[in-house]
Amino acid sequence: MKQLAIFIALIMLSASVNAANFGIHCDSVELVNEMGVTEFVNKCYEKGYNAILINVMPWEYYFQSPTLASLGWKYGGDLLKPLIQHAREKGMKVFADIQTLAWKVRENYENPGRAPGKEDVASIVLELIEYGVDGISEEMFPAEWMEVTYNICTQHNITYIHKHVPYDVAWFNDDGSNVFKAYSNCSILMTEDYYMNDDLARNEMAAGFCNSLNKTLWIKSCPEEWALGSIKNMENVLAARTIEYNPEYIFAMIYTEEDFENFDPHKIEEIVGDFSYAQKNKILNVVIYLTEGPEDMDAWQLFDISYAAIANAAGASGYEIYITNEPMGNADAYFVYTRGEMNTTLHLPPSILALFNQSVKPVFMEISYDLPNKKEWTFIREKFGIDKEKEYWSVFGTSRIDAEYNGLKYYHLSNEWYLFNPIEPEDVNGEVLSYGEVGGKTYAFVIKKDNFIFINGAGLDGETSFPISNLLNNALQRPFDGLCSVAETSVFYAYEDSILRIKFPYEVKKMKIFLRDIDGNILRENTSYWGEFSYAMHAGDLLIMQLIMEENVSVRIIKPSNHLYINDREIMGTGKPIIIGRITIEVETVNVTNLQICVDGEVKYEGKNTSWIFDERIFGVHEIGAIGYGKYEMAEDSIEILIFNI
Repeated sequence: MKQLAIFIALIMLSASVNAANFGIHCDSVELVNEMGVTEFVNKCYEKGYNAILINVMPWEYYFQSPTLASLGWKYGGDLLKPLIQHAREKGMKVFADIQTLAWKVRENYENPGRAPGKEDVASIVLELIEYGVDGISEEMFPAEWMEVTYNICTQHNITYIHKHVPYDVAWFNDDGSNVFKAYSNCSILMTEDYYMNDDLARNEMAAGFCNSLNKTLWIKSCPEEWALGSIKNMENVLAARTIEYNPEYIFAMIYTEEDFENFDPHKIEEIVGDFSYAQKNKILNVVIYLTEGPEDMDAWQLFDISYAAIANAAGASGYEIYITNEPMGNADAYFVYTRGEMNTTLHLPPSILALFNQSVKPVFMEISYDLPNKKEWTFIREKFGIDKEKEYWSVFGTSRIDAEYNGLKYYHLSNEWYLFNPIEPEDVNGEVLSYGEVGGKTYAFVIKKDNFIFINGAGLDGETSFPISNLLNNALQRPFDGLCSVAETSVFYAYEDSILRIKFPYEVKKMKIFLRDIDGNILRENTSYWGEFSYAMHAGDLLIMQLIMEENVSVRIIKPSNHLYINDREIMGTGKPIIIGRITIEVETVNVTNLQICVDGEVKYEGKNTSWIFDERIFGVHEIGAIGYGKYEMAEDSIEILIFNI
């Protein structure tokens, strides 16, 4: 079963963490000036840094730039040339950060000088390339700047790094730009892991775009009080990211000599050394269908708030996220995010509607405004079991909304900014899985019918990952205030005090635990499982864990399901499987080394494949069975079908 990807390592150290390159990010020049260029580079080399990322214009600019001079910016002296020279002698790379250009435009700062245009940015990039930098770095660039910068960097064979800030997707929309096109115009997306809150999960948006756009992911964090608050917290976040993504580069943003001395980049290797990379085997395709114009800027901002819930749900369920604007064919589950109706109805393309014409893969939907009742939206409502005619005008709020799911309290909507449709339980003929009270009335927040799940509300609280992950795999049973990533190695980073509670959706009697706690203690033990695994975590705690179950062999027939099939094509839902013509038998397996598929007890197929086409002359009521054999144990499943194949 797919659930077994959750919290299990079947093979220890099957995908080792690669040796990473370490970089230091100087967001200002004070540290370099205090230490002196030569001493700074020498100490970076001694500590094991492979690269220096330096902001070459933190209001004053520190390289010869005729362009910035013409714009009236203040020249602080040429710091870049000697830095590159000494770094080259040590075999270190130097990346030039020019993010201030964007902040000058985005925030309309009066100083320094005049705001640059696209042509100015191109000239500045060429000036830095002439200096010999190994790459250009920025954040918040307008999309048109990204395109011209990427083209120049590609032409000169240097790296272009876009430091991803989650809400910059809204900035692109404000430009009238397409975020997918904007992100296609860079070499690297780098996380900006700063704050001890659900921004950590929201930063996983960068990884989702990297997956779908075939870009490289780098990671970065900062120990300052305004950021993670300590060197220890930064170490733990960087270690968590390392196991999550196995990045090529890990950057620490350091401002002071004290933090420079206290942080040892190789501490990350020490933390993760006994554990494997968290290789994920399932794909959650987050499909973003919004327009390119300013009308959907708010919709992008609401998606940004919701992303912590989506990312943690996928992480807790052992899924890797691919963010696309069209559905992927090879995804295992889909999360569709779209506007619905604002001033006009945003109609869904055939590619998204096709997701609702299949019943094997889960499809979640979240809309950022009103739930329409026109044209294809009546079909969508029917799939979720929501009244097809009633009009819903979305409710706006900025305080957390309590909800209940399976008897457990959690926060469904955030205290930043949210919208939800006032769907009452009596408007639903599907299952109301989660509900909450707002203004004295009860509303449905999670609605499920078959494999289709409507998440009511845009701007989800991070705790909403709990019901979403439960629906994806039925494993994470309690809300968890932190960053979750689960695969062969599970990683949990707590940004608030929280008790991690895990309940397995299959029979477990005994397990082996292999974990590393916040103090670096390694625990290896065999223990019995009493219905739940729990672990108390405090803010800043990092828990790296592998749970190895006593062999749990399971099989489940997932096709045919309760539908009518004609020549292997699913037509409509029914009370039991009804088949006309041939049918593909599909079986979900765990720890199965040999599979048998039987018809009325007679073995028709034996081997390792989990699907087999049954195309024999047969009619009437018959039994399809599946038997899975592990190393020591076996498991079986069976269904009754009505079949006509003559």
